[in-house]
Amino acid sequence: MVGPDFEEPQIELPNEFENTHKEKYQIEKLSQWWEIFRDEQLNSLIVRALESNLDLAQARANIAVSRAALGSSQSGLWPTLDANANVTEKSQNGFGNPSTMYGLGLSAGWEIDIFGGIRRDNEATLADYKASMAEEYSLQIMIIAEVAKNYFTYRAYQEALSITKNNLVTQEKTYNITQQRKQSGFVSQLDVVRAAAQMKSTLSQIPSIEKSLAQTRYALELLLGLSSGSLKDELSEEKEFPELEFFAPIGVPAELVSRRPDVMAASYRMHSASARIGVATADLYPRLSITGTIGYQAPKLGSMVESQYGSWAIGPSVNWDIFRAGKILYNIEGREAALEAAGAYWKKTVLTALKEVEDNLIATNKERERVKYLNALSEHYHKAYELSFKLYSEGEIEFLDLLESQRSLLSAEQSVISSREAFLSNIISLYKALGGGWQPTDAEEME
Repeated sequence: MVGPDFEEPQIELPNEFENTHKEKYQIEKLSQWWEIFRDEQLNSLIVRALESNLDLAQARANIAVSRAALGSSQSGLWPTLDANANVTEKSQNGFGNPSTMYGLGLSAGWEIDIFGGIRRDNEATLADYKASMAEEYSLQIMIIAEVAKNYFTYRAYQEALSITKNNLVTQEKTYNITQQRKQSGFVSQLDVVRAAAQMKSTLSQIPSIEKSLAQTRYALELLLGLSSGSLKDELSEEKEFPELEFFAPIGVPAELVSRRPDVMAASYRMHSASARIGVATADLYPRLSITGTIGYQAPKLGSMVESQYGSWAIGPSVNWDIFRAGKILYNIEGREAALEAAGAYWKKTVLTALKEVEDNLIATNKERERVKYLNALSEHYHKAYELSFKLYSEGEIEFLDLLESQRSLLSAEQSVISSREAFLSNIISLYKALGGGWQPTDAEEME
């Protein structure tokens, strides 16, 4: 076959990532990583998303298109057979009485693929088909990650709403005590107004949280191919975040990125571009075909197949484009440039994959540290509030000290939730970056 034979692209990868954690924990269950959360509801949502997501449905339809194109291309290696029939009216001399003639025939043709143009086209189409399958798996990985992220974001908003309402109850208690102290003459009206203002400030946060909560649920419903409101009852019960602060992946080999479907798809696209150089190159050479015809033409249908009305022909034919003003050469040049572009895209895909893993490794490690500090901070502010409330009730401190402790407590508790949600999001992004979410055995379908 003319044209280059494809060689798998190579790039030097590090043995491990720079931000690998030093503790002894391992990446586990990469193909079904979401099971580490031990949340049956999340598992159910992911299963349903894989079945009903509309982007996945579109990707699977595109695979069917590629499969049909592959079958159409492969049929070019086989002979063709056509049948035809006709009836004509014609005059023998001038415009005299016409005579009727009936015709029936078969024609066959077979292009002998001497220089491999058809086989290169099959090779390119097969690579495109494999790429479409890999892209569907890549989309599957993204869908799983998005479902998990939106699910935990929803849980974070639920918990943030609960924390805000609990703090509002506490602030109402402070407001009542401040009113009592005002009536007793221990504090001024200013403290009562400040206590009321703090309540309104906290109350104003609730609509914003409720809006974000609903919008996150809408996004989750869309990922599952459901109409808005379908998951409202199912997700109404609050759940605590999984305790995953211990999670610290180490020993992650960088070659894991080579199993990512998007990297595989980019390689298949390179293969297709390489094969299409051969398709273009084959146009420089002659095409050899064997053709044959058999036909009958008779004045009556009943005598159609009598030998005196029949004829046949068989023989080779050669077609060679001698001059096209450089069109074929320019076409080859364009295909070579397309291969170069596909190679650059493959390399960028690999380097982007490495960067994504590094980004999420460092983010996971540092967010874990932040969660630890924020948990301690929240505990300190909680103790500070309890002490401030007691001292204020006894008249030992000013109201502004109590007000500040209330604000700090609410802010700290909300920061803990935000940080834990970010930590979980980083874990999810890390598994996504490593190509988790599909079975390695699925690659066998692409071979």
